[in-house]
Amino acid sequence: MKKIALVIPIIIISLSFYFCEKDNPTADKGNLVELKIPVATYKYTGYDSMGVKIITGWIEFLFEDSTDITGRWELDKIGDPQNIGPQVGSGYLVGSLENHQLFLNLNPEYVDNNVFLICPYDDQKLTGKWNYSGFPGIINHGTFVAEKK
Repeated sequence: MKKIALVIPIIIISLSFYFCEKDNPTADKGNLVELKIPVATYKYTGYDSMGVKIITGWIEFLFEDSTDITGRWELDKIGDPQNIGPQVGSGYLVGSLENHQLFLNLNPEYVDNNVFLICPYDDQKLTGKWNYSGFPGIINHGTFVAEKK
């Protein structure tokens, strides 16, 4: 009986990981990557400081309460932009909403290698700034637009 009690939770957890992985597949189409954007997310486009598109993908966040935010993201670079920090691939984010300003940290597990998104909060379209910060301070920056899908 004890073995069955241990096996059932393991099966449930394994199935949840299997189905979660199926939510965010990407398909390589030559040089273009077509993202399957999960429901209730924002389609994200990032630009460098000169306005050149360098990042595309999606971000998703949930309000834990009136100010605390958690979420996840999946972003791919366009071309070969330099010094953009760890905003390529996928990960988890944390953030807050203060005075109608959204502050998101795409790399909460790092102390000095972070990409921050800052913008006024709008539940349909986010337009703001990103910056890549490290030990010496801001290393690079740009703008972004994220539209709810």
